[in-house]
Amino acid sequence: MIVILGILAATAAPKFIDLTGDAKASVIKGVKGALNSAVDLAHAKALVAGKISAAAAGQAISVGSSNILLNYGWPTKESIASLIAIDSDIVTSTSTTSITFTHANATDGTECLVTYTNTVTNSETRPTIGIDTDKC
Repeated sequence: MIVILGILAATAAPKFIDLTGDAKASVIKGVKGALNSAVDLAHAKALVAGKISAAAAGQAISVGSSNILLNYGWPTKESIASLIAIDSDIVTSTSTTSITFTHANATDGTECLVTYTNTVTNSETRPTIGIDTDKC
């Protein structure tokens, strides 16, 4: 009986010992899914409202209690975070062209993240949502 338990422990345990990386990657994939849904819903509302011009004053929609700024009908990087609920495990940072959502406990701060970039030049081109889960 002890031999059987030893064999099971040696073969099965490594598969279950460290699942934290997979869990962090799943969180980041969930953020990407939330971003995709939020972007599509905001864009649909912008299309209905006729707000599909370049970013300018008046190019905004109201979603709940948030005022969502738009660029060709797509949420800007400044507005996208207010469309999704973000856990305390996610850290946001912005650059001149994008907003990045990184897992706070990532192995490498340059990976285990999802990035939203809205540099579109028309209402038909979707903003870019990139993901990197290599070192979660």
